[in-house]
Amino acid sequence: MTNDLQNPISYLIEKYIRILKENGEPGEAYKYLAINTFQQNWNLDSEDFYQMFRNSFGKVANLLYQTSRGFIEKSAELFPEETRAMFRNLYDESVEVSKRITAFQTESENLLLKLQQALNRTNIKAQQDERTISVYLAFRFPEKYTLYKADYYENFCEELQIKDKKAGNRFLHLQELADEIIRKGLLENEKLMNNYRKFYPKPDWNDAYLVIQNILYITFKKRFIEMSEKFKLFYNEIKQYIETNELKYKLGRKGKEWVWVFDEQEYFNNDYVHYEFLLNENQVSIDLHFEKNKKIANELHSLCEPLPDFLEWKTWQKSVQSITHKNKIDLESPNRTKESIEALNELYNRTYPLLVEKAKSLKVTTKNSDPIKSTEESMKNMNLTPNIPLNQILFGAPGTGKTYHTKKIAVEIINGKKERTRKEINEEFETLTNAKQIVFTTFHQSLSYEDFIEGIKPETTDGKVTYEVKGGIFKRLCSRAIEQKSKNNGIEIYDFDKAWNDLIAEAEQFFLSNSQLLLSILTPDKGLYVTEITDNGNLKVKPKNSRLDIDYTVSYNRAKKLQEAFPDLSVVKNIDKEFRYVIGGSNSTAYWAVLNFINNRIKENYKVTTIPKENKNYVLIVDEINRGNVSAIFGELITLLEEDKRKGNPEQTEVVLPYSGNKFSVPNNVYIIGTMNTADRSVEALDTALRRRFSFVEMQPNPEILSEEEYKNVDLPRLLATINQRIEVLIDKDHQIGHSYFIGIQNLEDLKGVFRDKIIPLLEEYFYGDFGKIGLVLGGKFIHQKENKALFPKNFTYENDFLEDKKIYRFAPFESWNEETFKSVYED
Repeated sequence: MTNDLQNPISYLIEKYIRILKENGEPGEAYKYLAINTFQQNWNLDSEDFYQMFRNSFGKVANLLYQTSRGFIEKSAELFPEETRAMFRNLYDESVEVSKRITAFQTESENLLLKLQQALNRTNIKAQQDERTISVYLAFRFPEKYTLYKADYYENFCEELQIKDKKAGNRFLHLQELADEIIRKGLLENEKLMNNYRKFYPKPDWNDAYLVIQNILYITFKKRFIEMSEKFKLFYNEIKQYIETNELKYKLGRKGKEWVWVFDEQEYFNNDYVHYEFLLNENQVSIDLHFEKNKKIANELHSLCEPLPDFLEWKTWQKSVQSITHKNKIDLESPNRTKESIEALNELYNRTYPLLVEKAKSLKVTTKNSDPIKSTEESMKNMNLTPNIPLNQILFGAPGTGKTYHTKKIAVEIINGKKERTRKEINEEFETLTNAKQIVFTTFHQSLSYEDFIEGIKPETTDGKVTYEVKGGIFKRLCSRAIEQKSKNNGIEIYDFDKAWNDLIAEAEQFFLSNSQLLLSILTPDKGLYVTEITDNGNLKVKPKNSRLDIDYTVSYNRAKKLQEAFPDLSVVKNIDKEFRYVIGGSNSTAYWAVLNFINNRIKENYKVTTIPKENKNYVLIVDEINRGNVSAIFGELITLLEEDKRKGNPEQTEVVLPYSGNKFSVPNNVYIIGTMNTADRSVEALDTALRRRFSFVEMQPNPEILSEEEYKNVDLPRLLATINQRIEVLIDKDHQIGHSYFIGIQNLEDLKGVFRDKIIPLLEEYFYGDFGKIGLVLGGKFIHQKENKALFPKNFTYENDFLEDKKIYRFAPFESWNEETFKSVYED
């Protein structure tokens, strides 16, 4: 198993004894109570399985995730026999344990579908992970199984200098290590047991595995606290050094082991790209992290290659490559601050010039309130781009340049009208798309309201999957447009991140004085203590005067979503219901307490300064708008598209969104440009509500444009005009062919390729393979009639007179096409 367990275990035992002597019982006695309660109540054959189950796990406290416990309890209530069978199988010691765990997890996922249907809810997760199952096994067989948790397992592997296992195999690996500790008698330490039994009397069962778990949990938790205190001092030193020396850096969001570092302009201020001081054991690493999007991370990665000798690549956040300085700073070093800044300077000077332009386009602007509810006055009197409708659809036959013209119009809406080359239009379009002022999307049959406006989506926080309300393509664009107008209103923003960091700082000050910060709640004389700041920078809170040793995690990400939805808590009528709409299941009181602190702090620090105004327009381009179910995709928002009902206009209108419950309106600096291919569907067939709210611009084939093409041996304008005249007679003008197919033709081979790959397949689609009609369009040099020589069996009789009239057509071979072939279309 391991080369040497004795030395590291002896070290951890000595440290654990020291902690017990210095601090007394560290608050772990509830585990004995929880297991004893289970042992006294568990009975698989109980008639009332659900009540027995609740009684058995009644003291489980924080050993189970709330999501895990909620699922299994609801399953026991609504599907008691299925749940009983699951536990019967899990506790069958005649079967190998890994097979039992896998089977239990599979059965849980199957049961989840039934539970979702029974409750008519989709935001439920089973989450019967290895930590959860370790609790089930350790409660039933405490003399055989240990409790598993990822943090102390990882630390233990590091202490043993062995590689930790992948998620899903970690509990069993920890179990093997615990088995070996007991088998080798490494717990047979009189000093340990004398101190341990002062707080934990010997139960009726062999508690060796729980002794191991307590040693691991407490010793590594103590180490983490010690390191976090040192990093806190380091953070304060760095902050003071930056301010005193007026350096070009700003410190951003921080956790107990890390702090983000922004550049002066705050272009490097988000998950896409930021500098970071990161604590690893007793050393500080100076990094540049690319985290949020693998595609963008790889793009940033390529801009930095090759790296100089003092930098190297490091894998960070799901295999994304980030950059780290090779010089790691000893946290005990008296020169740690100076050495860290020197390393940061080297990293910055190398990478900032290479990445700044890309970082500008990714910059995340901070917010002080819900963008959908902010600053009404700033939207008024806006200088909208004249003579360009807010909503328009370019329609026409394929190849008439609709998509290109949407780019041209979008650039003019944002940057103003002027003469631009095609190259300049494409370059400006790309820049504005990267700046998120232009969003390009395509409608299709599977696109839904949830994708376009808002819907419930899964999100993973601290290893837990939850379901939260997330904005769609259109809502996010409107939020950015309104947020930009809020900035222009002269608000100096003290935002959520600043308030969150202040909350953490205050909580840490209380920790230093051996006390805890109390957050107020709606009930007088009650409240929640902040008990811990987690590795990920989240909070743990615990009810005041609670007899149960239960705390609740308040996630930074989920709290931020709530604050964006409820910058004013006074509007919340039903905390549990309205919070659930935004972030899914959670302890609503815990989030309310944190949100109350955040909102009050933002209100206290609100300031107004003079900021030069710069109006910005935003554009949504919807390609193939007629391919989606427009009424279903826009939903109730179809009314808000009208110009007079836009936010900032005299008759501005709001609706309440069904998932989040937030008020929403469409700002008057958001333009919508759609395209539709009339060969697929006519304008008249569009939804009446959509037609009434959009201006329609027809894009017709323009053969004269082709007179500028280099290739002159075939009269391209005349060729296209002749084809379209014939198509209009045979079908209609909506099925004509656009001029863009012929743009860029330089020689005969180009023309042949366009006909073979584009024009002929389009005609086959138009005429449903009727080669006779295609022949009427292109003429006899493209299509010829083939003699009907089909031989049919003589020993079978069937009326076959119709076969004499059956005509078979074939295209002339591609290789035989020449300039005369194409000229014949308009000359013969």
